[in-house]
Amino acid sequence: MIYRREIDGLRAAAVMPVILFHAGFSFFSGGFIGVDVFFVISGFLITSIILEEMRDGTFSLAAFYERRARRILPALFLVVLCCLPFAWLWVMPEEFRAFSDSLIATSLSGANFLFWFKSGYFAPEAAEVPLLHIWSLAVEEQYYMFFPLLAMFMWKRKRNWLFATLVALALASLAYSEWASRVYPSANFYFLPSRAWEFLAGSICSFIPLTGQKRGSDPLSFLGFGMIAFSIFYFDETSPIPSTLALVPVVGAMLVLLYARQGTWVAALLSTRVFIMVGQISYSAYLWHQPLFAFARIRSIDPPPLTVMGVLTCLSLVLAYVSWRFVEQPFRRRERRLLPSTRSLVASVSVVLAAFIAFGIYGHDTRGIPWRLPAPIKEFMANNGWSKTCLLEGSSGWDTMPIKGCVFNGSHEQTYAILGDSLASSLTPALAKRLDGMNIGLQQITHSFCAPVADVSMVPHQARDCGAFNAAAIDYLVKSKVKTVVLAASWKIFFEQSRYRFRGEEVATSDVGQRLRDAFDKTVAELTSAGIRVVIIYPHPRGDTEIAAKVAKLMHKGTPAPTITIAQDEFLQQSAPSYAYLDDPKHTQVLRVDPARIFCGMETGRCDLAREGKTFISDKVHFTPAGAEAVADEIMVTLGQDHMADPNGMAALSSD
Repeated sequence: MIYRREIDGLRAAAVMPVILFHAGFSFFSGGFIGVDVFFVISGFLITSIILEEMRDGTFSLAAFYERRARRILPALFLVVLCCLPFAWLWVMPEEFRAFSDSLIATSLSGANFLFWFKSGYFAPEAAEVPLLHIWSLAVEEQYYMFFPLLAMFMWKRKRNWLFATLVALALASLAYSEWASRVYPSANFYFLPSRAWEFLAGSICSFIPLTGQKRGSDPLSFLGFGMIAFSIFYFDETSPIPSTLALVPVVGAMLVLLYARQGTWVAALLSTRVFIMVGQISYSAYLWHQPLFAFARIRSIDPPPLTVMGVLTCLSLVLAYVSWRFVEQPFRRRERRLLPSTRSLVASVSVVLAAFIAFGIYGHDTRGIPWRLPAPIKEFMANNGWSKTCLLEGSSGWDTMPIKGCVFNGSHEQTYAILGDSLASSLTPALAKRLDGMNIGLQQITHSFCAPVADVSMVPHQARDCGAFNAAAIDYLVKSKVKTVVLAASWKIFFEQSRYRFRGEEVATSDVGQRLRDAFDKTVAELTSAGIRVVIIYPHPRGDTEIAAKVAKLMHKGTPAPTITIAQDEFLQQSAPSYAYLDDPKHTQVLRVDPARIFCGMETGRCDLAREGKTFISDKVHFTPAGAEAVADEIMVTLGQDHMADPNGMAALSSD
């Protein structure tokens, strides 16, 4: 195939907007469409090469895949290897586990599937994913698993139908992407069926020169270049790409490929030394930029300023030149190339891929290899988990009550109980410790996903046994000598389900408001009618990310005592439905403990999730030991102020 300098220039015009978009330069709001332009270029070049070799009778599928491997893998392996030490040193366990998953997915040409499943391309956290950009490489690899086979089949059987077949497939893929952009936008962005038409658009262009059309056109090439520029500067994250809207940059790229011939203004621009040089290193530049940006953001306490991102952009080009010159070229040149034989190439690639996959599996299975972190961070993470002791799962474990091994301080004459889900489990150790100081024991009766509401359970599979569990627990408590029961649960989660099961019957949310109130009132009434004092623990401020991990991450970056808060108004608005349900029981023997009194107000209008390094929430919901101790202290204050407590209980609580 004859070398066209302007195509290298078009590569430069595609890669630089992508890099500047990822760097955070808002002027390039649609820079991500550079990937779409790349797909068109790739489809054009690869199809042109395949058609030329098929016409000459020299096409070999094995040789084709070897060329693709030499083109893609050496630089990719280098960049991934360079990511490993920085991920090892700087990335927290949860994110390192995700990085390990991306190693596996990259090695198996499935990164687009992983990132579709994990997070959106435009999500804020995506900026800290070092290998996020490999999704496009995976799509390209998947395309070239199938396209040569289709081309070979059609060339041998129905050669004259090949062009029409490609046009039909492109139209079908375009129609699908338009539909999927409305129904499944994330999958539409990442998956090959929605992207195939962009490659095929380039493939279609490769047929046109064969008909003799090789003339350039200033108006058409300028129009095409303008369509690409318009997309770069006027599209943004809300633009449904790919869809029919992507016809703007794709058709623009087609016009440039077809009509920006030497002698046209656009070809002259794209053939300048700068454009050609950037175009030649564009693949390596694309590989380098995202890890540089991601690790800079991971390591920085505050988002890096644009000046830093600009420097990193320049660094990505420098590294791209080095890897192009000393890695890409030595593997691709015809003479004195590295690993010259196919056998040596396959063996080497297999070893590297196996190593990446093995390391990825290890990182996943160990949950991010937490032992690699500095001692203070490891100690912090170890001390800020949440208690899962005596947290039941499944249909067994409560055949007899009290549950074996779940009575704390059992030698004391008086015993309280805590009933609820995993949130109650996280609260139990601190409450047991406080009660022990008052010579009171504590029975823990907790089951995952089981809020303490009689006759009601959530629909998820993990909650299937909650009806039987709550019935057994309440039946035991009303017959026991326990006279104080603490009810604690992730109320916000429980009261915001889309469907519930009432005695086995599945009911939609729209029909359950009063039934939920009646069920909770019945639960409290059954306990209070047996002379049991009920303490209801109200909702507490929650995080939208794992709080202890976020604090550890900030500490690792250099903030010695991080504070993490949420807006108090936001918390109250989110908790309003739960408050309404929990306020409903009017029984005299009901006490209420509101954690908002503890966690909100230290800073005006804010609620604490962590304050000066002291972390109250472990993940998004459960209490750390410090958070549980704060709530347990509030429970003890509330009990001490209760003038309706039974005499023994008041005597115990009043003693020192």
